[in-house]
Parts: sequence; structure tokens; C-alpha cells
Amino acid sequence: DSEAGTDVEIVSTSVAICEILNELEYDNVIGVPETSNSLPERYDGITTVGAPMNPDLEIVKSLNPDLVLSPQTLESSLAESYGAAGITSAFLDLSSVEGMYAAITSLGQYLGREDSAERLNEEYESYMANYENTSGEQPDILLLMAFPDGFYLVATENSYVGDLVRMAGGNNVYGSDYKGDENGFVNINPEDIVQKNPDKILVFAHYAEEDAFKFMESEFSDNASWQYFDAVTNDEIYYLPSEYFGMSATLSWTDSLDYLKPILYGEEQ
Repeated sequence: DSEAGTDVEIVSTSVAICEILNELEYDNVIGVPETSNSLPERYDGITTVGAPMNPDLEIVKSLNPDLVLSPQTLESSLAESYGAAGITSAFLDLSSVEGMYAAITSLGQYLGREDSAERLNEEYESYMANYENTSGEQPDILLLMAFPDGFYLVATENSYVGDLVRMAGGNNVYGSDYKGDENGFVNINPEDIVQKNPDKILVFAHYAEEDAFKFMESEFSDNASWQYFDAVTNDEIYYLPSEYFGMSATLSWTDSLDYLKPILYGEEQ
């Protein structure tokens, strides 16, 4: 009975997962994250369960959900505390567009929403079939994730934004050979990075975009190591808005690709 799944009471701790559940037309969501971003109207007035990075386990437990859904990027920090609180959870792989659609398929089956999941997957396949990776030279890209507290990590091809850069036709100088941590990030100092000599440097924020970008601007201007980069002297540094570029894949990934194309190829597509 494909309707059996609609009884499952879900808490979603991430905006991206709320958007997926909304597209699956799933109503039985009893908890959503606290966020400054807008959530789908379908989930107006639903109890909030704290910040995505750090859900309030007492609130989650009091809702008594059948299942809590969180992004896989947070599994290492959340799985143990969910288990200790007796909360049943699943972590969705949102580290790539392909991973997200596989997660949509699994959720569709579990929640009795196969038709909606199939429709989303067909849209994805048809978009990819018509999507042209701009021909010509692939620019060498260094991708950095900035933190507001004076820190940055290199994003490899195994991160979500790294996956987008690959899809848009950029050559990540830290490609798939560089595994990084479980989310595809690696700590490398500028002295090592300079040997890669990227054509362009793309920066996105882990959170608190304004402060994170301010830190990177001062890092590029004040740290002597960066003065050896052609991308810095040629003013080829681009700051990617968190609306389109974050830790997790979202259903607006096609907008993210549209945003990247002119940056990578220097012309309006």
C-alpha cells in the first residue's frame, strides 16, 4: 500500500530537506529548523527544533517523531546524540546533485511518494541531457569555504560546491584525488596552494556570510603568501552568495549552475 508511508511523522532539521519534502508533497512534518531563510508555505506554523547545526534534542524528543532527517554532513556531530536520546534518524547524502536525487528516490519509496520522486528525477535527467558543458578550455579553480572566525578550508570536488564547479565545467585544482574530510574539505596552507596556480579563486561561506567574506578579503590583501597568485593580482576572486552555495545540495542547483557559468567563462551565457 503506497499510502502507508504518509503516516510517518517527520522532523526535518535542514532547510534543504524541508524543500525536498515539500516537492514530494509530504504534509506529515511535525518539526522544522529555526532559520532566517524562508521555509515552504506547506510548513508554516510547524514547531521549530533549533538551529540546523545543533538541533534542540529536548524539543525533538518531545515531538515524538517516527524519523528525524538531517544532512549527512552533520552525521558525525549528531548521530551519537540522536542515538543517546532514543531518536530514530536518517542522514541524507546531499554532498552532490546526484546524491540528492538518489536520496529523493529513497524518501519517495519510504514515504509513499514514488510518483513525486519519479517526476523530480525525470526533471533532473532531462535537464542533464540538455545541459552543455561549455566547450573550450576548463579554467583552473581554487574553491575556498570561509568561516567568520578567521579560518578557511579548501573545498575539493567531493564537496557539494565542488560538485557544482565540476558540473559547470571548472577544473578544481583539488580534484577527486583529494578526499579531504567526510564532507570533502581539507586544510591546506597558501604556500602549498600557490603551486597549483589557479586561474580563478571562488569563495563561499560556511555561515555568517558577511563576516566570513570580510575575513577572506583581509586574508587576500594582508597575507603576503597570496600575493604570488595570478588570480589575486588579476583580480579573479569571486564571492558566491549563500543563497545558492552552501554545504548541502538543494533543488535550486540549476540556479547555482547558471550563476557559475559567467564566472567560469567570463561572458554572459
